[in-house]
Amino acid sequence: MPATTANGDEDPTSGGAGEHDDDAERRAAERFVSDLLARGEAVFEGEEPTARTTHVVRREDDGRLTVRRLRFH
Repeated sequence: MPATTANGDEDPTSGGAGEHDDDAERRAAERFVSDLLARGEAVFEGEEPTARTTHVVRREDDGRLTVRRLRFH
């Protein structure tokens, strides 16, 4: 939803809430993956999982990271 001015008109200087939401979502996902890797609970696709591995991380063509759960603790 685009930002609006006080009188209800669309603010043309605003980049839109969608861009902010996408950036925030990307940062949150990267932080989640980083934390999993730091705790030894995730490996990148193609790496050998360990006994503690619960997730596999894959880098998509667009650079985003996706996570697949292997098992629960």
